[in-house]
Amino acid sequence: MATKELMTVEQFAQMETADTEVYELVDGELIPLASPSPLHCIIRDRLGRLSWSYFDHNPIGGAIGELDCRVADGRVRRPDLSIFLGDRWGQLNLKQSPAPFAPDIAVEVISPSEHMIDVNRKVHEYLNAGSQEVWLLDPENLELHVRTNSDSWVLSATDTLASPLLPGFSAGVAMLLADR
Repeated sequence: MATKELMTVEQFAQMETADTEVYELVDGELIPLASPSPLHCIIRDRLGRLSWSYFDHNPIGGAIGELDCRVADGRVRRPDLSIFLGDRWGQLNLKQSPAPFAPDIAVEVISPSEHMIDVNRKVHEYLNAGSQEVWLLDPENLELHVRTNSDSWVLSATDTLASPLLPGFSAGVAMLLADR
């Protein structure tokens, strides 16, 4: 019986695929990512613009959409938005992927087709790899879930997102999750 050869993070970084093919690396195996919906992209880009506006006035880090991030040996995840702060932002090689570490804040826009067990697995991987917060934007239920190593909470459409990691940053959840 033949065994499947597993890919290393280094091999993953050198991989060339068609423009329409996007993967994460999980335990040495390529996991294809579904194409995002237009709403998914609008929400991701809206938060990205707000983040960059914040960093323009508060130069404590930066935000990058769809960046491969190493979260463990044999694991590379691609948050919808990665927010890096302080030293981590300064340590990023902007010409190399994957990033050698998880973002300080990993942001995922939840699609209706995603299974919660897979979402929770990603959350744990980000937090175990050093992310301080994980934001899960759920447009289907108009909720934003915030997870840390020690706590979790849910914001509804009437709430405002704020983080101690981003002093002075705030955004209305309804505005973030709006479909236009």
